[in-house]
Amino acid sequence: MIKLLNRPLVLAAASACLLFGTETTQAASSTKAELEELKAQVQLLMQQNRQLNQRITQMENNAQTAVPAKAAIEAEVSRQLDEKKPGPQINDFVSLSGSIEGDYKLSQGKDGANKSAFVLDTVELIMDLKVADWATGKIVIDYDGDDEDRFYLDEANITLGKTEDIPFFLTAGKVYVPFGDFSTSMIQDPLTQTLGEINPKGVIVGYEASGLTATVFSYNGMDEEDDDNDTINGFGASLAYAYTQGDTGFNAGIAWVSNIGDSSTLTDVINDNGFDSVKDEVPGISLNVGGSYKNFSLIAEYIAAMDSFAPAEVPYGVDGAEPKALNTELAYTTALLNKDTVFALGYQRSWEAYALDLPEQRYIAAASMQVVKGTTVTLEYFIDDFYANDPDASEDSGYGFTTRLMYEF
Repeated sequence: MIKLLNRPLVLAAASACLLFGTETTQAASSTKAELEELKAQVQLLMQQNRQLNQRITQMENNAQTAVPAKAAIEAEVSRQLDEKKPGPQINDFVSLSGSIEGDYKLSQGKDGANKSAFVLDTVELIMDLKVADWATGKIVIDYDGDDEDRFYLDEANITLGKTEDIPFFLTAGKVYVPFGDFSTSMIQDPLTQTLGEINPKGVIVGYEASGLTATVFSYNGMDEEDDDNDTINGFGASLAYAYTQGDTGFNAGIAWVSNIGDSSTLTDVINDNGFDSVKDEVPGISLNVGGSYKNFSLIAEYIAAMDSFAPAEVPYGVDGAEPKALNTELAYTTALLNKDTVFALGYQRSWEAYALDLPEQRYIAAASMQVVKGTTVTLEYFIDDFYANDPDASEDSGYGFTTRLMYEF
């Protein structure tokens, strides 16, 4: 009886055990599936993490590569902006800039004498005045330690126009007329500049836009011998074009002047020979061309008198001189010890110009480095070949070595 009574209990217990075992098996299966899913999710996260790390590493490498290029671009942009903008403001209308140049010079001239000296070659103060966009002024005061050891007024003029909206302009006062380009990487003035630079009181009228500059000019020039009238008799014209795109640049110019005897050097020679006028005006012509590609630049310039002076005014042998000059330069710009550095080589030539104290040929080389902002050290060496028929030359050749420390502000 007891056994009969316990049988349902046994069956119930067995049913319960079977049910519990089934649920346990199902729970175990569910847990295993969840673990597999969790494991797959972890593996996916690890894979995504590896991909993210690879992307971060690639971005860091790209950033490290881009930083020097970005820094170089920023430095070049800053340099160009510094070149274009005037110096610090004195007041709302006037800004000041300038330079100081100190030299050590060692040389042997055509008289055979060896010379050496420390020279304060130049002190230059430049005041740029701007009352309105269309009205600007410029005053340049120079100290020349080579010749007369004095301060003098180099430029003083006012310009009307010459803006983005007004391409026409008028400049009046003490000016350098646009005859010759005279660009150089050397310390010495090129022979073309010595022959042709004209710095009178006068007026320039011109047009400047899209790289093109055209001018006509008139100034107080030297009178002709038979001219009794006290009139303005110097005049000329020039045309120049400059183009720059990327790493490539080009420029060219041509100019004509009514009397090349108005150049500072020729005027001094004529005056030293006892004349304050010329028998006949001698026209002059100037041609220049230049180009640049990446770090290289090339300059070529030619200036010539188009007729002869009277023998007593500018002699060459027993005849009057018809002086000419050529300047060519090749320059390479680079960064040396992280400093802006320029290496330059040049060849210069003159014709019928020993009366101007010019050599017949000059071979010249220079290297300059901007050691800190605004401060440049330059070394220059040249060899001169003198005219065989120069009565003042006791030597066939000479040389010059110059070390210059220049500070610009």
